Amino acid sequence: MNHRKILIIEEEPEARNILKVYLTESGFEVHEATGSLEAIEQFDRLEPDLVLLNIAPPLTDGLELCQQIRSYSNVPIVLVSGHPHSSDIIRGLELGADDYIAKPFDPEVVVARVQANLRRSAVFRRDRRWESPAGTLSKEETIRWKGLEIDPLRFQVLLGGSPVMLVTKEFQLLVYLARNPGTVFTLEELYAAVWGMESHGNTRTVIVHLSNLRKKLEPHPNGPLYIHNIRGVGYKFDPR
Repeated sequence: MNHRKILIIEEEPEARNILKVYLTESGFEVHEATGSLEAIEQFDRLEPDLVLLNIAPPLTDGLELCQQIRSYSNVPIVLVSGHPHSSDIIRGLELGADDYIAKPFDPEVVVARVQANLRRSAVFRRDRRWESPAGTLSKEETIRWKGLEIDPLRFQVLLGGSPVMLVTKEFQLLVYLARNPGTVFTLEELYAAVWGMESHGNTRTVIVHLSNLRKKLEPHPNGPLYIHNIRGVGYKFDPR
């Protein structure tokens, strides 16, 4: 029993109950909210380890809720949507959500995704205390490349001496790429390395996070200095 806390924000009773049953059987402490006000109250009181957030109707302000949570916490947020090709998913990932799951979902896959995101999470709470993710990211020394400084221990990135604000998955992608300069990775390989499981074709998450990361690091996106797209293959970190 791991007793890690999951907050499900979902107005649809059937979907909420299925998620609760499977997550509880997997040893999680599961809490529920059906609307934004209740969700924020629960989030602040419980300090959950991960949030499962439905962004499809009838929860009309799911994206706003995602943004609100992300404004003061890096707790993993996994979006759930019945519209897998919706622009809302892309917007949610741009706002800092870590991953997404499309309905109808396989509950066992949901549990696996939750476990994977928890293993790779780095949670920053209101008391400004970091809980480092499992693995070696926090043990690495500062990485320096041509004006770019990455400090895994402090979860900090400096570009030309100025801080760059990254969400967890953007940071973890950058660390992974920077630790393997010149190596071209497919989207599937990056998902496996950073999210901790096979993508099963769910590479949109990686694409959006890489796009956000490049916007924050590259002064000229059409002539990138650090992260390069190898058309038809993948991405590599190759400072120029």
